[in-house]
Amino acid sequence: MQLELRHLRVVCRVADNGSVSKAAAALGVSQPSLTAQLQRIEEAIGGPLFERGPYGVAATPLGRHVLGRARAMLADMDDLVGSTRRYTSGAGPLRLGSVRSVMFGAWLSRLEEVLRGRELTTQVDTSTAVITEMLAADIVDVAMLGRCDDAHAPPCPPGVREQTMVSPEPFAIALPAGHRLVDADEVKLADLAEDVWICPPAGKADGDLAYVREVCEIIGGFTPNFRYANLDTTEIEQLIGEGRGVSLCLPTVREIPRTVVKPLAGQPLVWRRALRWRVDNVGHEMVDVIHQAFVDVYRQTLVDNASVRPWWDAHPEAHPTVLEPG
Repeated sequence: MQLELRHLRVVCRVADNGSVSKAAAALGVSQPSLTAQLQRIEEAIGGPLFERGPYGVAATPLGRHVLGRARAMLADMDDLVGSTRRYTSGAGPLRLGSVRSVMFGAWLSRLEEVLRGRELTTQVDTSTAVITEMLAADIVDVAMLGRCDDAHAPPCPPGVREQTMVSPEPFAIALPAGHRLVDADEVKLADLAEDVWICPPAGKADGDLAYVREVCEIIGGFTPNFRYANLDTTEIEQLIGEGRGVSLCLPTVREIPRTVVKPLAGQPLVWRRALRWRVDNVGHEMVDVIHQAFVDVYRQTLVDNASVRPWWDAHPEAHPTVLEPG
């Protein structure tokens, strides 16, 4: 079999998702089909690219070598394809990127209303790093992302600007309904030192996990015991409900069965919702339209999800600042 760019994308997607099953779901193919394709790719390359384990896959030394070269080649090809857009006439589709969010569907619907007649295409990923790479490679024009502090977050690539929409957005903690702290008005970070922490959704590392670990060590005085890697959001929610651990969440989180959401005392962990866009592709007027659509949906999501929790009105300090465009 002769290797093609599509095969390299498969290898990168498996690495980014941490498991063949999640990569198959992301690519819209069956797991047996992707497994067979990966085996053919490994045969063509001449050795195994991944080691299979109970919690997913990890790249072998050969795999790390191939991934490094593959990412560079794919970035060059995506840049070539994207750069041709400036020589073609017409506005073309607006290519929208986003981290996974309970608001994505509503945000997309709002944009389709306010940008009636403009075609929208979408790219969604769990990782801010992946979304930022898509911007750098000119795969998307503008993206909504959630990001931690500057020391850990992926920086803006050349030619990309950022505009904050919500900041600071404090993390809360999702506890099993039978947890010892469910009756507390708020939860101190240090009180979670002995708990199992469920890892964030699987995907390429983007600094969030390192940020959480550092804050827990500096403010809480402990290193969180992270467990259950390579999960998606639904699996995380199920594990919390089953009493297997605790997990960070945001005020916009939906109601989760057999789970109680509590504020963290002092807001030790915060996020920022921001837009990043390619300045050669998107003007400020369009950025402001996209920004406004997002904050409108964000406010409504807070009303639908956060305001039904008893502690929300009692903790105004936990309410994020929503910034208007411009």
